[in-house]
Amino acid sequence: MAISRMVGARIKRREDPRLITGAATYVDDIKLYDMQYLALLRSVHAHAKIVRLNASKALAGPGVAAVLTGEDVRRASAPLPTAGGVEDLKVPDHDAMPEGKVCHLGQPVAAVIARDRYAARDALDLIEVDYEPLPVVVDVEKAMEAGSPLVHEQFGSNVAYTWLVEGGDIEQAFKDADVVVKQRMTNQRLIPNPMETRGVVAQYEPGPGILTVWSSTQIPWK
Repeated sequence: MAISRMVGARIKRREDPRLITGAATYVDDIKLYDMQYLALLRSVHAHAKIVRLNASKALAGPGVAAVLTGEDVRRASAPLPTAGGVEDLKVPDHDAMPEGKVCHLGQPVAAVIARDRYAARDALDLIEVDYEPLPVVVDVEKAMEAGSPLVHEQFGSNVAYTWLVEGGDIEQAFKDADVVVKQRMTNQRLIPNPMETRGVVAQYEPGPGILTVWSSTQIPWK
């Protein structure tokens, strides 16, 4: 009966009070002993070769524990998997940070780990990166045209996959229809506005070998 009364009714969100009154715990509220903070240096180009990256000055910065580049990440981890299960999907190797080329604006090229967020952020300014800009395309339809700049050259195309969905006799359906409407529709991207942006706190206990992760991301997994 309770469910039937909710269908079609203007129901208030039940999770909001604790989020807006300070009763909830956000990732940023978590403070651990000797916790380190990470800051990312992001590409200022949408498409470019990384000619040189020098992080020695940042590594010598006050409170800096480590500076990681794409080379470091590749040595320590495998490329990130894709969640897509589409047939014939073109999947490039995608590392958490690239080594030789950036493929989109804001792609991380280096990470600083420091004693606090301010030291980490200041150290980003000490990293020297030389780029060789490459041609870009920002229109989806133009990206599919022959001769368009390629994001991943090994595929020879910017089309990730073609998904054909069929059902019944579509041509006959159009012939028998009383009215046929042809319309071009453009749908914008969905941009949510969360109370807290994505964040992660991780704590590893070497004794029992336990890794505890607090995450504000939408899809946690092992």
